[in-house]
Amino acid sequence: MNRKVCLNAAAVAALVLGSGTAAAADLMTEIRDDPDRAAGDIFQILNPLIATGVTLYKGDYQGTKEYAYNFAATFAATQALKYAFDNTSWGERPNGHDGSFPSGHTSAACSAAAFVSDRYGWQYGLPLYGTALFTGYSRVDEHFHHWRDVIAGCALAIGVSKLITTPYQEAHRLSIAPIIDRDTVGLQLHLDFAP
Repeated sequence: MNRKVCLNAAAVAALVLGSGTAAAADLMTEIRDDPDRAAGDIFQILNPLIATGVTLYKGDYQGTKEYAYNFAATFAATQALKYAFDNTSWGERPNGHDGSFPSGHTSAACSAAAFVSDRYGWQYGLPLYGTALFTGYSRVDEHFHHWRDVIAGCALAIGVSKLITTPYQEAHRLSIAPIIDRDTVGLQLHLDFAP
């Protein structure tokens, strides 16, 4: 694996995982007191980390770059819509606070599911869609969002992914070429054992 990519991935993991013992203690309390809320909070971070991990595992550095653009565009669009709808009835959360439309947790979780599905196939994305769906459910169940907010967050993420993501093309490891010479007619087979 490319050394620069490994160092960048390690730096991101250190920032996410080492965000402080107070945050870890708060998360442990949340897991104990309200496990479905905690799961929604975890999946909004875990899904994007899994999507990035899949690209790195496959050595798909173009995919890593595409997902970074995908995630950044989804985040920017979500925040712009939140800002636009803050002082409207759609911006008010069921619990009375603002910043309801669209759901940021759901758009983050769905961005990973949509990217993995669009890049590698629906079979890869299905488990992430399951966790994204649970994230949306938990946001509505905890009165942080309306159903329209989570549906809009997921639809936004899917739309951005459709615009940015290209399907993954594995490098062909076997090539066959015809050989035609004055004295020879045949096929040349070439097989690469290293990626």
